[in-house]
Amino acid sequence: MILILQIHNNNREHMHSKNTDRRILTYPVLDSTNDFCRNLADRENVKEGTVVRAVIQEKGRGQGSNRWEGGAGDNLTFSIILRPLFLSPANQFVLSMVASLAISRFLDIYTAGVKIKWPNDIFAGDKKIAGILIENSVMNNRIESSVVGMGININQEFSGSHLPGAVSLRQLTGSIFDLDECLDMLCFEIDRLYSMLREGRNEIIKQLYREKLYLLDSEGTYLSEGTVFNAFIRGVDNTGRLMLEKTDGEKICYGMQEVEFIRPAD
Repeated sequence: MILILQIHNNNREHMHSKNTDRRILTYPVLDSTNDFCRNLADRENVKEGTVVRAVIQEKGRGQGSNRWEGGAGDNLTFSIILRPLFLSPANQFVLSMVASLAISRFLDIYTAGVKIKWPNDIFAGDKKIAGILIENSVMNNRIESSVVGMGININQEFSGSHLPGAVSLRQLTGSIFDLDECLDMLCFEIDRLYSMLREGRNEIIKQLYREKLYLLDSEGTYLSEGTVFNAFIRGVDNTGRLMLEKTDGEKICYGMQEVEFIRPAD
C-alpha cells in the first residue's frame, strides 16, 4: 500500500464506503480504470475489493472495440479488483452476472424498468444506462484475478443526436445524485452478490440474472452471419451463451460477438 501511495502521491486515496475495509483510489483523470487495475492486480499486496475510480476516463472501453463515453465528472466510472480463485474459468460468466445484477439492483432503488441486455449492458426502458467490461487473468486453470470495469450514467444529460440510445439516472428521475453515495450503495450490492458467489450459490445468481434479462420471452430481431431473423430470448446456458428460439421453433445458443440484437420485433 505504501509503494502505491508513493507512486501516485499527486492523487488522493480515501475510504468512504460503508465497508470500512474497502480501499478506493480516486484519480482526476485516467485513460482507463481497467488498464490501471490490471497493473495493480499483478501486485500481491493489493487487497481484493480495491476500487479505482476516475473522475474523467479518457479512453474507457466496452466489449470488443467499443468505447465508453461519459460526461466529465457526471458519472461513475470505476473498476474493482477481485480474486475469485474459487471460480473455474468455465464458470467465469457468473462474474458478469454478479456485476450486472449489482448495477440493476442499485438502479432499482430509484427507477423502474431496469433490465440486463445480454451479456452485460444495463438498460432502463429501451436505452442504455450502464455497461460492464470484465477482464480475467487465468493461470493453471484458475482465475488469478478479475478486473471488473463499470460505467454508469448518473448525472449526465444526453440531448439531441448525441448518443440517442443512452439515458442517465438524472434524466429518469429529475434528481442530481451524490456520486460517492452512489458508489457506496453499488459496492454494497457487489459485496452481497459476490459473497453469494463465494458461497457457491451460483444457481440462485443465474436465476436472478435470467429474471432480469431484457426481452426475456419476448420477440426481437437479430443478426448473425449476415442473416436477419426474429427470435425469443429463453435465457443463457451454463457458459453464458444466449439461448434463442427462432420463430420456426429452432433453438440456438450464441456466444459473444456471434449475434447482434437489432431491435424489438414490430
